[in-house]
Amino acid sequence: MSKKIKKILLIIFGLIIAAGAVLGILILVYSKDLPDPASLDSRIVSQSTKIYDRKGTTLLYEIYEGEKRTLVKLEDISPYVIKSALAAEDHRFYEHHGFVLQSMIRAFFKTLQNPQNPQGGSTITQQLARNAFLTLDQTIPRKIKEAILTFQIERNYSKDQIMEMYLNQINFGYNVYGIESASQFYFNKSAKDLSLAEAAYLMAIVNAPGYFSPFGSHRDELEDRKNWILDRMVQLNYFSQEEIEAAKQDLVVFAPLKSQFPAPHFVMYVKELLSEQFSDEELAKGGYTIITTLDVDLQKIAEETVQEYGDYNEKHVGARNMALLAEDPKTGQILAMVGSRDYWNIDQEGNVNATLSIRQPGSSFKPIVYSAAFEKGFYPESVVFDTALDGRVANFSTNPSNPYYVRNYDEKTRGPVTLRQALAQSLNIPSVKVLYLVGVDNAIQMAQRFGITTLIEPASHYGLSLVLGGGGVKLIEMVNAYSVFANDGVSKPQSAILEIRDAQGKVISSYQKEEKQIISSQIARMITDILKDNTSRAPAFGWQSQLYFPDYEVAVKTGTDSEYRDAWTLGYTTSLAAGVWAGNNDRSPVAPTGAPASMVAAPAFHKFMEKSFQLYPPSSFEKPLPYSLESVKTPMVNGQYIVEKQYKNKNTNEIKTVKEVHNILYYLNPQDPQFLNWEIPVLLWAQLNLPNFYQEYNQSLSPEYELIQDENALPEYIYFPITIEIPEDPQNPIKQVNLYCNNIWLSEIQKISPNTFFYLLNSDLLKNNEPNEIKVEVIDNLDQKTEAKITIFKAL
Repeated sequence: MSKKIKKILLIIFGLIIAAGAVLGILILVYSKDLPDPASLDSRIVSQSTKIYDRKGTTLLYEIYEGEKRTLVKLEDISPYVIKSALAAEDHRFYEHHGFVLQSMIRAFFKTLQNPQNPQGGSTITQQLARNAFLTLDQTIPRKIKEAILTFQIERNYSKDQIMEMYLNQINFGYNVYGIESASQFYFNKSAKDLSLAEAAYLMAIVNAPGYFSPFGSHRDELEDRKNWILDRMVQLNYFSQEEIEAAKQDLVVFAPLKSQFPAPHFVMYVKELLSEQFSDEELAKGGYTIITTLDVDLQKIAEETVQEYGDYNEKHVGARNMALLAEDPKTGQILAMVGSRDYWNIDQEGNVNATLSIRQPGSSFKPIVYSAAFEKGFYPESVVFDTALDGRVANFSTNPSNPYYVRNYDEKTRGPVTLRQALAQSLNIPSVKVLYLVGVDNAIQMAQRFGITTLIEPASHYGLSLVLGGGGVKLIEMVNAYSVFANDGVSKPQSAILEIRDAQGKVISSYQKEEKQIISSQIARMITDILKDNTSRAPAFGWQSQLYFPDYEVAVKTGTDSEYRDAWTLGYTTSLAAGVWAGNNDRSPVAPTGAPASMVAAPAFHKFMEKSFQLYPPSSFEKPLPYSLESVKTPMVNGQYIVEKQYKNKNTNEIKTVKEVHNILYYLNPQDPQFLNWEIPVLLWAQLNLPNFYQEYNQSLSPEYELIQDENALPEYIYFPITIEIPEDPQNPIKQVNLYCNNIWLSEIQKISPNTFFYLLNSDLLKNNEPNEIKVEVIDNLDQKTEAKITIFKAL
């Protein structure tokens, strides 16, 4: 053996001896104060974490450790539980000696990179050592102690004994420890009787009991975690694919909570926020004091309101659920939260917090879009036309085979309306035009500025339906968004926790004032001035509606999704912002024929706000700063929608004036895809409402007259409206109606109402002074065709 090799071997041998010595020293140092692993009944005395209201006087909830526990033998535990535990936590448990080297090395290096956030990789034995004996500190010395205890436990106990102790030790949330207590708590049965699906649910909860609580707002995530565990058991060959699929389809029912506490939806929401900062173990043992933002007096008003009007809605309109949230617009602090009519009614999914659910907001989304319009340069006095081809239903699609029909709540149109009228009366047709002028992308960006986090799809996903509630939102975020209007355009981040103190009373975190100017104060005041304007709102809602408060200034907006599945009322005073949602958790429509938010949600909003005035008295809103109507971006102001055009005689310089009606030519040019969808209904409206319009517009001018340059000139063709009545058989509905002119296919005709189809025929398509054949082809659901023909003449 060469000297070089001998030298290398000596170095390696020396390193091994040195490492062994260091390891021995570490074991001696950290073993000195460790508890005896042979006595697993010895536990560290812990202090509960207490959650209080904003005054710190009402105890809402207490998070503590170790009371609900029943020890059972391994043979009295369902084998499904053991397989689920292995799949979820440590599938090599019966093979290793307490450690999985690969996982430990990965966790060790990640911990070295960030000592303040030690990484996992723990085996079941390591988890038992940690949960049974060790303190809450998250440090490298604790990891070393955990390793020593793990080794000692493996040396003193068999694998089945360790598994039994582990299953009797783990935390399942709600102060429930051990598999037997968890089985009784969640399913009202013994651990030996648990099904495969139930076992997978329980081991899913173990991963993060606060987050994966079946009584919280993360049921979908719990379902995903449970299914992941089931899929793991297929991969590990514990069960067949058929058995796992059957378990996935098993309809598991959780037992209702047996103990009640105040403001349960709010408490569970706060627990979820705390779980982002602390582990469940820390909260159970750490003795923290949590001062929340909740006003118990306002919470009581909110709960009574939801109970009263929720019961009424279920009996009269079939809306089985209701939620309400209120916050201080000056701070963003949540003052009241009611996520459903009855948190404790698990059969009706009362534990679901509807303030956090994504639902369709209907027209309650409109103020955000109108804010974007005002930021773009429009004003409350800007005019758009509320018009439709048949006077009821407007089409905003540029694809004839895929129309997008929009109608107002009363299926009527009103001609020229200001943006104030359109928003106050919640008119859909003008609002779709406002969104088009703003741009869907810009509207989404505006919503995100307001704190709406759910609009994550591209603009094409929502299209023009966005302004009518085509994108799902959360009530909790919409209330915070409306607070921006109440707070002069300033956003305050929403908060539910004022202060956190440790067991020694030291403040470790507290509410910090933050704010950001989202929109200008002028825009916020314009929106507020419209939403509190009962005069502008009255033509649609009446003078004494539930949105009107005779003695107070309250800005309010309702919203109803197109299928009557969601009803909203959102509003605010200078001192309080609130929102009410009503509907069904399964998204079924309310009432057989639907019911608007003004009927379903507004009464509860009115009652709540009325009672809140004694606690949060409002003052008057600041009015928008004065501005000149001459600054309005369009000349369509105060009904000035008739535009005069001048023609000049080339020979005599004589000027002749022709009046024309314009709709949106000041926003769109004739090449815009939406131009005809907007302009033609206006021309039809003018024909009905301005008797001399067509006479003036179509008057013949001799060739020597030429139009003085006008870049916004109307196209020089005339449209003839064609209305066709076609009786339909409910058993065999009409699939398609085609229109032909002189045997040339023109288009598929749009359906504007039951049995009625409509088309505007361009006169340029007709032959002059000759017969023109107009043919209608009807195709039913069985692909049977029927034709009808007429002949018309175009005389010059």
